[in-house]
Amino acid sequence: MKNSVRVLSCWSLTLLCAVFSTPVIASPQDNSLVIGASQEPRVLAGDFLNVIQGQAIATEIEQYLFAPILSINLESKNYPVMVTEAPTIENKRVKFFDEGQGKRRLELYLTLRQDLNWSDGKPITTDDIDFYYRVGKAKGMPVGNPEYWERVGLTVKDKYDFIVSFKPAYYTDLFGGFRVPMSYAPAHIMRDEWKKTEAAAAPLDPTKDAEKLNELYHNFFQKFSTPEALNNGAMVYSGPFMLKRWVPGNSIELVRNPNFFITPPGGTDKYIQKIIYRFIQNTNSLLVAILGGQVDVTSFVALTFDQARSPQLTSRAPGRFDIWFVPGSTWERITINTFANVQRVKELGLDNPKTRQALTYALNREGLIQAFFDNLQPLGNTWIAPVNPLSNQNVKKYSYNVELARKMLAELGWKPGPDGILQRTVDGRTVKFEIEYVTTAGNAVRERTQQYFADNLKRVGIALKINNAPSAIVFASEYQLRAAEGKWTGFFEYASTFSLIEQGNLYACKDLTSKDASVSFVPTKENNYQGSNVGGWCSDAFDKLRAQAVVEFDEKKRKTLFDQMQAIWADQLPVVPLYYRATPYVVSKGLLNYLGSAYAGGFGYPSWQSWNIGWEQRGAKRLYDQTKYALTLKK
Repeated sequence: MKNSVRVLSCWSLTLLCAVFSTPVIASPQDNSLVIGASQEPRVLAGDFLNVIQGQAIATEIEQYLFAPILSINLESKNYPVMVTEAPTIENKRVKFFDEGQGKRRLELYLTLRQDLNWSDGKPITTDDIDFYYRVGKAKGMPVGNPEYWERVGLTVKDKYDFIVSFKPAYYTDLFGGFRVPMSYAPAHIMRDEWKKTEAAAAPLDPTKDAEKLNELYHNFFQKFSTPEALNNGAMVYSGPFMLKRWVPGNSIELVRNPNFFITPPGGTDKYIQKIIYRFIQNTNSLLVAILGGQVDVTSFVALTFDQARSPQLTSRAPGRFDIWFVPGSTWERITINTFANVQRVKELGLDNPKTRQALTYALNREGLIQAFFDNLQPLGNTWIAPVNPLSNQNVKKYSYNVELARKMLAELGWKPGPDGILQRTVDGRTVKFEIEYVTTAGNAVRERTQQYFADNLKRVGIALKINNAPSAIVFASEYQLRAAEGKWTGFFEYASTFSLIEQGNLYACKDLTSKDASVSFVPTKENNYQGSNVGGWCSDAFDKLRAQAVVEFDEKKRKTLFDQMQAIWADQLPVVPLYYRATPYVVSKGLLNYLGSAYAGGFGYPSWQSWNIGWEQRGAKRLYDQTKYALTLKK
């Protein structure tokens, strides 16, 4: 696979990548780091399949706590972390086998390092890898990627050697990254409890007892992932840090893991020894904390783009911190509930692509990006980021057009009522066009977006019902994944961070590469809420193209197939696409190796090589230069 991330240089001198170059201030005396974040995870560590929740902030923190088997560097190349070599055809650790009908089976031959230990001193072996796969393949496990668990196989050769196989092979199986394409979990800590869970699940039928299985599995993971469990020492860690204390609603403290197997240049003592995550969900309050010197650096999930550019921040930056804007694959959009069985969805016609198109024409997305970001964040016309070579930006566009939106809505039977709000008759009842709009409470830019779009929609006769809650609530599996049950009934604005690995799963409905025709990416009660297509949009044509694209190893042919998938998606509009974010980071002077590119580590989080983060003043060595991977501003 060719290098698929462009090395991006500065746009202009308006704000330099390293915004200021004044003298360095003193580092913390105890060699610690305080990270400010606008989200708090609901669970951590023990939920290794992301069954309970899959928040971005959890993934970021877990990269301090767990080392990957393979990872992706700043140039999107595989490199080994826990194994002796990254598998390639050249080193004979990658083998393909023809399965016919254009499909192949792939085998990856891997060898664990022999100096790997958990934080309690117990060795990490293939037993931990075997345990991970045993849990993942349990019947009815509500995973977000069911096709992976159907395709993957594991053969353990001995304590250190193992083979991961994929049938059929997807092109993405050759990429590394955090917990993909293979992972592990502490068998010696979790196995006994898992055996109890297995025994309780044994008599249950996934087609009839999905709710019971879901509860069983949730309870298992919670025993190793809640704040109370982790504070009581329920989990062990393989990464450079261990969780010491979690104060819900306030902070998480991490300390160095003495059993971590990598020593940074010059010795571990020269690098960060303690990390404190401070959770300040209101981003305005977070900005105040930064200005007040209570935060050394911001998380991937922290300030909004406009706050990072605000005069009150930039004017205080000289001599204190740098401000970086890292282009990435974090996509902001409004997912629409398209489940026709939900009464409100049917009443408003959200299952009809013409309704979704009319709503998108009614929203001044270009104006939003101009007003909030000075056009510095690109409109995201598809779910694939512009920095990904699979992106197709030549799809159908929906420029702001109030008259066209009104015309399309009128054709769907909507007429202004006495109060100006559109109404129509459905099953003999008068229905008003009032649509629910959910997002994360406390995120200033999202709440401003709601107000901006409320004014847009009012012009075409649509009312918004804003229904926000903290991220731990809206991203919980019992909320986000329950659109089919009407837990949310209209708009749901949030962002997703995509890795270089792109399979189209986010909008696939059926997995046509599977032998089991029932495999679905749409989370419902019937499949125990598996899959990530939370809005429920389905297209047979899209699924057919995806089934061809994921097994296509020829880059040009694969690009053509993904182009066609994006064209279908843009016509059907399962979401209102907003923009791709350049993630802002505020970094105190002297902090080294806290950086990212679009796909570093698989997702672009600054914690991708957390063992190398340190203060220059304490002797840490500069290993990477953020100026190669960050944007500057251009007005």
